[in-house]
Amino acid sequence: MVDVLRSRRLTGLSFQLRPISEGDAEYIVNLRSTDSKKQKYLNPISADVDAQRVWLRKQSQNDGDYYFLVQDRFTQKNVGLIGLYDIEEGRAEWGRWIIEDGSLAAIESVNLLMAFGFNELNLSEIYCRTVAENVSVVKFHDGYAQRRSTSQPSKVELRGETFELIEHVLTKEEYLGQTVSKWDTFCQNIFNRRLKSELGLFEFHHIGIAAKSIEAAAAGYRLLGYSNEARFTDPEQGVHGLFMTARSQPRIEILENMEGSGTLDSWLSHSVAPYHFAYHVEDIQAAMSTMARLGIRPITPVKQSVFFQTPIVFMVMPNRFIVELIETSTR
Repeated sequence: MVDVLRSRRLTGLSFQLRPISEGDAEYIVNLRSTDSKKQKYLNPISADVDAQRVWLRKQSQNDGDYYFLVQDRFTQKNVGLIGLYDIEEGRAEWGRWIIEDGSLAAIESVNLLMAFGFNELNLSEIYCRTVAENVSVVKFHDGYAQRRSTSQPSKVELRGETFELIEHVLTKEEYLGQTVSKWDTFCQNIFNRRLKSELGLFEFHHIGIAAKSIEAAAAGYRLLGYSNEARFTDPEQGVHGLFMTARSQPRIEILENMEGSGTLDSWLSHSVAPYHFAYHVEDIQAAMSTMARLGIRPITPVKQSVFFQTPIVFMVMPNRFIVELIETSTR
């Protein structure tokens, strides 16, 4: 069980945690030695990359010691480090935390680690110890429902200086009841802003609905106030289609197979009616590239839409829902 968990990649919205390997030794040494201000509050490590590889090899053999590289899903670049260790009687310490300047990975990296500790390892309490002079990090812990421990302050010696440590504690109950909802909202907002920055235009257009008969399906939607907007036939996709609209409701696109076509058979055989969301994007190739880095892959080649007269493509999300991208005609 431990071996399986040690190899787990923890995936969030904008960032993911990937288990450290010996090949990351150079990155770790460089990150921990480039910022003298941050380095002041970190346990010193050797600048020898080979020595770091040896340490990582030993660390990989320690049960209850999880060390992760923080990666940006949009850029695929490494942006930091984080770890969970000293697990004993349902309690663990987290630390080895350093995030590159300019990255927005701080909260999501911690949130992923806490979810792993409480949900996967079934810990009851996770704590961290921070040098009191490291004001910005202490403030971070104070701000998200992590209580300061009431036990006697401890001290640590770093590079010949003695520092007082502040211990913050988060229980599973506190995390699930208070913290996770705040962090999830923050992480979603960060992702939404970054997605907009990457894609520019990302505007919802319609919900695609598979039907055996357009007319039979449309009759039902008319009872909800929908009326016809436009009809089309797309031989390359092998479908007839009808767009319908209704006040204060999303546009829908009802599709049926053309005679001899099996385009919609998979969804019809599983009684799946609404099967895709469609979005306008400015540059379909750029949007596909961004979505691929987020684990959303194309399931059709890029085609010219008969209705829109612009390129379209269908992509499948990790949850197997389908997304259609429609390039705008403004380029």
